[in-house]
Amino acid sequence: MRAQWWIATLATLGVLGPGCHAKFKKEAPTLGAVSTQAFVTGHPYAHLGRMYGADIASDVVNVVQAVREVDQATRIAQAVDLPMVNQALVDGFAEALGSGPPFAYDPGSGNVLQLEVDDYGLYVPYLGAPGEFTYLIRVRIYKADGDRVYKSRVKCTAGVGNPTATSVALDAVNNVKQLKTMTDGEVNVAFQDIAYWCGQEMVRKIRRHAG
Repeated sequence: MRAQWWIATLATLGVLGPGCHAKFKKEAPTLGAVSTQAFVTGHPYAHLGRMYGADIASDVVNVVQAVREVDQATRIAQAVDLPMVNQALVDGFAEALGSGPPFAYDPGSGNVLQLEVDDYGLYVPYLGAPGEFTYLIRVRIYKADGDRVYKSRVKCTAGVGNPTATSVALDAVNNVKQLKTMTDGEVNVAFQDIAYWCGQEMVRKIRRHAG
């Protein structure tokens, strides 16, 4: 079991665009197999939430949050081993797809499923809310002749740390503290776990889009 105690929840994968699914339904049964490529095109980020109000107190808090965001984004960048995360993404996809349907996984296939991590990092929707580790991934499938037959965007998330029920109820979660309680190794494994799970969920979406 890959998931660790500090991963609070795994959110439902979201498809952020209709993609070219009509074409994909026609092409999917003829592909036979696909290989995979996974790489990161974006940079880690941290969004810690803001106070909204036209007053000095809000301005001060927001400046502090902005400085903390830079620090936490740097921490994530230093902790996450990108080749390991990429491999976890591929492993999750390959294990779930197996021999199909709608096609099989074959690392030697000329048809390529491309996974591009556009963004990854820490997202807090508003000040004091529980944070989430997130991935935003572009998914593309290209036939051996270069023809693109599938595209989509997916977002995968997992809760950060193990905030108490009281803190969550009071909107008083200290996300910086939660992150600091995790070692670099734990942060790295967290992102690997999300990537692995995300790869598996992609298979479910692809099968649905293949009809």
